[in-house]
Amino acid sequence: MDRRTVVTRLAASALAAGGLSTRELRRIGVPDIDRNAADRPSDAEITRWLRLASVPSIAIASVRDGRVSTRVLGVKRAGTTEPVTPDSVYQAASLTKLVTAYVTLGLVLDGAFTLDTPITSVLAVPTPADPRAGTITVRHLLSHSSGWQNWRFGNDDTLSCAFDPGTAWRYSGEGYFFLQRMAEKVTGRGFARLARERVFGPLGMRLTSMSSIPSLESNLVAGHNSRGVARAPYDSAMWQALAKITVARGIEIEDATVEDSVAAIKAAAPNAPALPNNLAPNAAASLRTTANDYGAFLRHLVTARQAGGRAAEIVAHITTPTVTLNDEVKWGLGAGLELVRGTWRSWQWGDNGGYKNYYSFDAAAGTATVVFTNGDAGAPVYQRVLTAMDGSDHPAFLM
Repeated sequence: MDRRTVVTRLAASALAAGGLSTRELRRIGVPDIDRNAADRPSDAEITRWLRLASVPSIAIASVRDGRVSTRVLGVKRAGTTEPVTPDSVYQAASLTKLVTAYVTLGLVLDGAFTLDTPITSVLAVPTPADPRAGTITVRHLLSHSSGWQNWRFGNDDTLSCAFDPGTAWRYSGEGYFFLQRMAEKVTGRGFARLARERVFGPLGMRLTSMSSIPSLESNLVAGHNSRGVARAPYDSAMWQALAKITVARGIEIEDATVEDSVAAIKAAAPNAPALPNNLAPNAAASLRTTANDYGAFLRHLVTARQAGGRAAEIVAHITTPTVTLNDEVKWGLGAGLELVRGTWRSWQWGDNGGYKNYYSFDAAAGTATVVFTNGDAGAPVYQRVLTAMDGSDHPAFLM
């Protein structure tokens, strides 16, 4: 064993035991113990996991030292040979929420509303008779502590608080849709346009949108069920109807508002309830993006502290614990927080039909990873990939 290997291993042991910091290791010339994490696990291992899980592809973007690196394996659609690339488009599912949090917190900094603005001061709520609904704030929606359920599925479903807002955690996609409605109300602009102007455009995320647009759909990887059979997009009729409505109005689809989406769902599926779970663009789940683009977004977040300014303030809100789930998992204003090797890392899973995704980032260390898969059995795959990359247990995998 050469001297460099010995020193590296000794230093790594010291770091794990609470000794030298990563910065101190760099100062004495020792590489980060996870510097080669992007090369682990091997392509052969990942390919085996994909095959066993009947998942056609995976796209991984990692951020280290201010750079984004990507790995992709598999095909865009089962039974074909067209390979995925770093620019292949996936449905991001709930990884959308991190973008929504960034936009919302930017509006807070602009003074459009505050974190403690009750939503009833901007919008009517579906259950005005529930006194607790009147106390739900922007802070509660961002941290999933409003008490509202994830989604309503029928017109007879009641959006009711399971507890006093701010006192517990209950994941709510519908809560994030209300952030979209608030943002549109105070700005007069469609939420997809706000995301374009405030995130995608400035960061050069050219293959990303909250909406279904032709340049993305032509490169969209197909979602697949747990047997690896391609699934028909559940929202295609909605998007087609919305496209017709926006053309008739002389606007682009990214300028569509919630009112346009309601009209579209009524046209596309008259018997479907015009509830947030059926509407798009959707601030909780409709993001289309690539490994390259989402990696660029994560790089922006994990380099924000060093850069300072507005972005640093937004990331501080996202990564500050707001509500506790258990002693190893909490939630900030836009992302989950899990305790990994004594450090709180930000995370979120994404779960749309046919797509299972995950990101993890450490804003203090400047590192991040996002994994996209296009299969319903993708979660066990991304869990194995992330564990192999950083050698860590992830409490969030148990949520």
